[in-house]
Amino acid sequence: MKLGALVLVVLVAVPASGSEVIGVERAQLFPDGGTAAVEVEGGCWLSESRCVRTAAEIERLRAENEELRQQARDTPFTVAVVALVLGLGAGFAVAKLAN
Repeated sequence: MKLGALVLVVLVAVPASGSEVIGVERAQLFPDGGTAAVEVEGGCWLSESRCVRTAAEIERLRAENEELRQQARDTPFTVAVVALVLGLGAGFAVAKLAN
């Protein structure tokens, strides 16, 4: 359900910090065209601008998480190449010293 498509009757609401969040002790939601109300006890509602900002932040975090996963996949290959080069260098140095 979209909040914009609902008629909200707040029976007991206490504004939380700022005007973007409303703490709700008890409320009724009336869907458009619906006859049955949905009872809500406890919780909070966010303003539309706060919801948009929160959704954008979640999307940014998902993209950052995916980028970190990609970097984690690339690391073992890099580590293997560095270990191979160091191993070859150490082997060459030991062979030189043995001669």
